Amino acid sequence: MYPHRFKIIFIIIVLLFVGIAVRLFQLQLLEGDKYKGISKSRRINTFPLEATRGTIFDRNGKVLAIDQHTFHISVQYKYLIYSYIVRNKKTLPRISEMGIHKKTNKSCGECHENQDLWLERISSLLEIPENQILERAEQIIDNVEKLKQGIEQKSGRATRIREETDYHPVASDVAWEKVIQIEIKHDIFPGVRIIPGPKRIYPERELAAHIVGYMGNLTENEWKESSNNWSNYILDSGGAETETVSLLYDGYDKNDSVGRAGIEASYEEELRGLRGKRFEETTSKKPQVEKVIVERPPVSGNDIYLTIDAQIQSSAEKSLGASRGTVVVMDPWTGEILAMASYPRFNPNTVNEDFNKLVKHPFKPFLNRAVQGALPPGSIFKVVTATAALDTNSISTQTSFDCRGFINYKNTILKCWSESGHGSVTIEDAIPYSCNVFFFETAKVTGGDSLYTWAKRFGIGEKTGIDLPYERSGNLPKMNSLASAMNVAIGQGALLTTPLQLARVYAAIANGGDLVRPHVVLKVTNNQGNTLHTSQTFPKQKISIEPSTLETLRTALQDVITRGTAKETGLAVYKVAGKTGTAETNRQKDNHAWFVGYAPYDAPKYCFAVLVEHTSGHGADVAGPIVKKLMSYLFPELNAAL
Repeated sequence: MYPHRFKIIFIIIVLLFVGIAVRLFQLQLLEGDKYKGISKSRRINTFPLEATRGTIFDRNGKVLAIDQHTFHISVQYKYLIYSYIVRNKKTLPRISEMGIHKKTNKSCGECHENQDLWLERISSLLEIPENQILERAEQIIDNVEKLKQGIEQKSGRATRIREETDYHPVASDVAWEKVIQIEIKHDIFPGVRIIPGPKRIYPERELAAHIVGYMGNLTENEWKESSNNWSNYILDSGGAETETVSLLYDGYDKNDSVGRAGIEASYEEELRGLRGKRFEETTSKKPQVEKVIVERPPVSGNDIYLTIDAQIQSSAEKSLGASRGTVVVMDPWTGEILAMASYPRFNPNTVNEDFNKLVKHPFKPFLNRAVQGALPPGSIFKVVTATAALDTNSISTQTSFDCRGFINYKNTILKCWSESGHGSVTIEDAIPYSCNVFFFETAKVTGGDSLYTWAKRFGIGEKTGIDLPYERSGNLPKMNSLASAMNVAIGQGALLTTPLQLARVYAAIANGGDLVRPHVVLKVTNNQGNTLHTSQTFPKQKISIEPSTLETLRTALQDVITRGTAKETGLAVYKVAGKTGTAETNRQKDNHAWFVGYAPYDAPKYCFAVLVEHTSGHGADVAGPIVKKLMSYLFPELNAAL
């Protein structure tokens, strides 16, 4: 009985296999050409969907950087190649070596008739010379062929890469009217596709350019590194959700732009968003999409609100004018940067067109002088020397030194700025009158080690940690000799500081000893307006300064304005407390003019640092008028008292 059943089952299995074999024979041999034609005529193509980059606002919601929708004209790679070959009458090595080309006597134009029509029609529509479009096509072809050659060399076999089927941009920022003409007459533009995309716009032009930053194209090496990092991320991640991301999201594209400076660079990951994908079925007979198989919408980048107040920023830039230098305005209690002006500046809307001119400019317009300009601080540093001396009890408020305009130290003459001298001077007069001799003598009794320790506590010689790229740390030298300590005590020698470092020093005096962390980002929100994170978590470093020392410093800084080096500036009405400084360079009659302080002195609201580089004038004469203009903007209600 059982053998009979096995025979029946065996016969059924054999019949099934025979049926399958017959059907395969029919499909592959008898109807192979039919399905081969269908597979060639129908293809699944993948197209990226560009993400909108996050918007950058000032603290009050004023737009400083935003993506604007624009349109690019892209052409399928094979049409670029045919146009290049037909118009330039030369072919690519790999195409000329193909057997089918060696067997025919026809020209490429005869074989691929009318496949260069797009060139003439796009040129006419956009009023762009054909040669200009062909130059762009040649660049694209060169890049794709090099990429293909490299991949084939690695794999050791002929490989068809994705770029050979892609559409490549030949014209950008095309007017809507032109786009409409292409869309409604699509049949006469073979191989042409309209690709919508974002364009970065900076509505306020040069305003806060060094803070906001600008965009630039990825380099070849950056793109390769980004592609490797993205691939490693996909390989190292697990779970269904990540698999979906790997299928439908991509990293950077070869033609992408990225942040090159300012917030655009330091918050690139927050701003850029995620590019989506669309899988489309197309036919070769018609240049149109048959259907969209699946689409993953792009994810917009996060929005960033800055601590910058656009009105104060504008005021700071107007106050600085055409003086080569910088103005910083900071909240002394939180470290929020309200303004950071640097001159010369650049227009981020045109920076790529102007790049060669800007990068060769002798005054370095790309340099954010507030965080990248490391210069000797001159007399601005004397408050650090005074703090070190008072808090170590090296001197007291009663200690006096006789200033005759110079001292002789080991047969070296060290001069005060006042040739006639200041007479007998205490700390309460030395700061207002900026007496060099007093601080030379103070360095002798304080010593280089104590001065170095206190300078470190104030953050001198270290980055402030501001959320902007390329910050410099300056230089705080080891003072191995008394002579070097005396030089550093008046802000000269090998000592180098940034304006932001000094603003932080004076903020600590104003707020009672808190070394705040400067920052320019207030909060980050997603595209639904939900806050993702804020700047409120930035820590403060407490500097243990005796209350009596703080009181002495504050009184002396007020006296700078009322009876000291800045008494002619007219700043008393604004209740400014601060210090002027003139740092010498190695060139004759060439100084860096400084003015750093806070206002109002009885309830500090703003801390400021003003620097003018390479001027023949002094701190009060050159930087003083800039501070006065700035204060008139910050405290308009007090202007009537002038």
